Amino acid sequence: DDFRCDGPDSPSKEAFEQHDRQIQKSRNAELRELYAFGFGIHHAGMLRPDRNLVERAFAAGAMKVLVCTATLAWGVNLPAHSVVIKGTEVYNPEKGGHVDLSMLDVMQIFGRAGRPQFDTSGEATMITSHTALPRYLQLLTRQAA
Repeated sequence: DDFRCDGPDSPSKEAFEQHDRQIQKSRNAELRELYAFGFGIHHAGMLRPDRNLVERAFAAGAMKVLVCTATLAWGVNLPAHSVVIKGTEVYNPEKGGHVDLSMLDVMQIFGRAGRPQFDTSGEATMITSHTALPRYLQLLTRQAA
């Protein structure tokens, strides 16, 4: 219930109800089910109208959690309070395999958290492998210096 946006005291109730009518018309059963609990999903396998609807709903505060692929964080300006990178390997077709996210990509994704014009603070979390962890720690501490 902590993530629901439709409670009687929720400041997002109006936005939730406005977008709920549109989301209930979607053919995406996962989207409809998750939205009722304050969650959204966004990935390339979704229809473009559903992705656009999710982007608008999240920007309006109608959902509190958006689970998405890295491409959303790279290409769409949707600020968030907290950002989690779950796994740092991405497929690179030019190399024919998986590669680690670059530090530029990590900073781009982390940069969605706590935008000053929208929030007073932000949180960024990275979940990565034990082998990649030292590299990211070194790069992140160098960025902070």
